[in-house]
Amino acid sequence: MKTVLALLLLAFISSCAVEALTCYKCTTSLSNTDCNKNNQTCTTEDTCMTTVITAVGINTVSKQCSTNADCSNAAASTVSIGVLGGKKVTCCNTDLCNVSSSTTARLNVLLLGASAALLFLVSRITA
Repeated sequence: MKTVLALLLLAFISSCAVEALTCYKCTTSLSNTDCNKNNQTCTTEDTCMTTVITAVGINTVSKQCSTNADCSNAAASTVSIGVLGGKKVTCCNTDLCNVSSSTTARLNVLLLGASAALLFLVSRITA
């Protein structure tokens, strides 16, 4: 009985198809929309990487397939020099997940969290 179950499990695992990751691909595009016109199938990479470089208010966007380790290392070296510019790297791992080059996501999360905290404090005061 155990042998039959092991063979069924092996058959199930071997019948599952593994599909490659698909990411948007561009090099130093001035527009995120233009950057999203091309995509590529990642062969050995498991992560989509987006790099946004800002210099004096002008953004350039680059997108590509990457390994998780390389993308994480690049994201850890994110640089910001205030209003003059900086470099931001984001990583994701689902098909075409690097569609956005938004650099305001952290601000939105911060504002949402601050609003929730304020609402909580007001409800505690009035209760």
